[in-house]
Amino acid sequence: MTRAQLGIVLLTTFLVFCTLYTPQPIMPQLARDFGIPMTDAALVITVTLLPLGLAPIFYGYFLQAVPARSMLRITLFLLAIDQFALFFTTEFWQLLALRFAQGLLVPGLFTALMTYAASMSTPTLVRRVMGQYIAATIIGGFSSRALAGYLASTLGWQWIFLVLGCLLLVPAWLSGYLRADAELNFGRLDARAIGRVLRVPNYAWSYLALFTVFFAFTGILAMLPFRIEDIQPGAGSLLISLVYLGYMVGIPMALVSDRLVTRLGSERAVLILGVAINVVGMTLYLLPSVPVLFALMLALAAGMFLIHATLSGYLNHAAREHKGVVNGIYVSVYYLSGTLGSWLPMVMYQYLGWRDTLLIFIGLTLLAGGFFRRLVREGP
Repeated sequence: MTRAQLGIVLLTTFLVFCTLYTPQPIMPQLARDFGIPMTDAALVITVTLLPLGLAPIFYGYFLQAVPARSMLRITLFLLAIDQFALFFTTEFWQLLALRFAQGLLVPGLFTALMTYAASMSTPTLVRRVMGQYIAATIIGGFSSRALAGYLASTLGWQWIFLVLGCLLLVPAWLSGYLRADAELNFGRLDARAIGRVLRVPNYAWSYLALFTVFFAFTGILAMLPFRIEDIQPGAGSLLISLVYLGYMVGIPMALVSDRLVTRLGSERAVLILGVAINVVGMTLYLLPSVPVLFALMLALAAGMFLIHATLSGYLNHAAREHKGVVNGIYVSVYYLSGTLGSWLPMVMYQYLGWRDTLLIFIGLTLLAGGFFRRLVREGP
C-alpha cells in the first residue's frame, strides 16, 4: 500500500466515523426539542450501532460478489445522501429511521477499510497501520462531537449533517484511486469459518474482553451529557461536547501501542495496562465535579484506545488465515457491545444512579482484565 492509498483509507475512516457519534453531545437538546425521555434520546445512537454489530458477518458474502473498491464508492455516496436527508428531519421517528439506514451502510465500509489496511500491509507493519487506523477513528469520534456541539449552539443541530454530507463526497471520489481488489483476500464469513475462529482460545478470550470493556466505556460516554447537566444545570451543547476533548489522547496511545508491546514484552501486558488505566479513571469518576469529568476523560480514553489498538493489531498479526473473518467478528463484537452500551446504561443510570452504575462498570472492566490474562503471549 502506497502512502497515498493509505491516506485515502485513513481519510475515509475518519469521515465515516464522524457520522457515528455526532448526536451524542446534543442528546439532551434532542430530548428537549422532541419532548422525549433521555432513554429515547439514546436510541439515536443505538439504532445506528445495532446493524453495525450484525452486518459485518453478512458483508463477507457481499464483499466476494462486489469489488470492495466499487462498494466503498457507492456506499459513501449513499451515506452522503443519508446525511443530507438528516438535515431536513422534523420528527424524531424520521431521525431514527435515517440513523438506522446509516447503520446499514457503514458496516461494509469499516470491514472493508480494516481488511484493506491489514491485507495491504507487510506483517512487520500491520500493527503500525492498525494503530493509524484506530487513530483516524479517534479523531473522527472527537471532531464530530465537537463540531456538533458548536453548530448546535450557533446554527442548530441539523447543520452538522449537512456539513458531513458534503465532506463525504470527497472520499467517495478518491476511493476510485485505491488499488484493484485482485490482491485482497476477503474471507467468506460462513458459519464454519466463524466457528473455526471462535474455537481458537486466544480469539475467544479477546472477543469476550473487547465486548466487556467497550460496553463500560460506551456506557460512560452515553451518560456523560446527562451527568454534566445533573451536576451543572443549563450546561449547553458546546460545553458538553468539549468534555470529549480528552478523547484525543487516544491518538498517541494508538500510535505508540506497538512500541509499548515491544517495551513490555507482549500484547497481554499492554492490554492489562489499559484495563488498569480504565479502572483508575472510572473510580475517580465518582467525584461529583464537571472539571473532574473533563480531566478523567483523558484516562478513560487512554485506557480504552490502548486496548483497542493493541487488540486489533494483535489479532491481525496473529491471523494467518481467515483475516476477513477475524476482522468481521471483531467489528461485530465491538459494535454489538457499543449498541448495548449506548442504551442499557441509560436505563441503569435512571434507576440505579451514577455511582452504582459506575461500580458495575468497574467490575466489568476488571473482568475484561481477567480475560486478557488468559491470552497466550505467542499468539494463536
